[in-house]
Amino acid sequence: MSCSRNVMERENAEDFPSRQQKTFPLTQFGVADRIPHMSETLHDRIRKRLEALDLTPSAASLKAGLSKEMLRKLLDNPDAMPSGKSLTALASALEVTEQWLLTGDESPLAVRTDVRPASSSAPLRHEMPNDVPVRGTAAGSHLRGAFQITSDTIDFVRRPPALMNAVNLYSLYIEGSSMEPQYFPGDLIFVHPDKPPRHGDAVVVQCQVDSEGHMEATIGILSRRSADKVTIRKHNPAAEIEIPRDTVISVHKVLSNNELFGI
Repeated sequence: MSCSRNVMERENAEDFPSRQQKTFPLTQFGVADRIPHMSETLHDRIRKRLEALDLTPSAASLKAGLSKEMLRKLLDNPDAMPSGKSLTALASALEVTEQWLLTGDESPLAVRTDVRPASSSAPLRHEMPNDVPVRGTAAGSHLRGAFQITSDTIDFVRRPPALMNAVNLYSLYIEGSSMEPQYFPGDLIFVHPDKPPRHGDAVVVQCQVDSEGHMEATIGILSRRSADKVTIRKHNPAAEIEIPRDTVISVHKVLSNNELFGI
């Protein structure tokens, strides 16, 4: 029995060497054994929310009111961190808290509760894409140069709720007093080039002013259109402006508040 017991003890020691040896040198372990699993990063959490909301980085950037390429550049650089203002905007667009983006806190408070209910028709401000180009400003003249419209975008503003699917929409800032009290200096107007204007509508008339192709535009109330001229009204002072039809490039409708909000 003594001999058999000794043999069994030796066999057990060979079957379970860990009982007889101290810790293995670190070099004998694989990388996965000696390096702890890396925790999720801010960039990972952003990607997770993009997938959950079915958003592209560009769409999320615009939803946040940031430049179109901001989020793509952030995700391309693992070491980059958004500024405080950008972080707040991204959290709002991704419908989470800033704390969740930074730390991954999984508490129920991490997901925002101020998102629009499915039954509501009015979007929250951060849901309105900041993608309507501002094409120029008003110069406040009754005649020439009342608007200087450029082909280059000078700014972007948020898209009104009723125009989420409108294409070719653009906007202009009012400067000057020729259309007071309907439009005051600093007012923003939205122009829909594909919506036919009617008599009594506010319109932007774009004209060619010389043989070299220079263009100017003016705002007014559409009064009449004939084969040889387009007539618009100004408010301050009250006047009718006749524009030769052969110089008119376009007559675009200025949208009313009811049209902007779908009333």
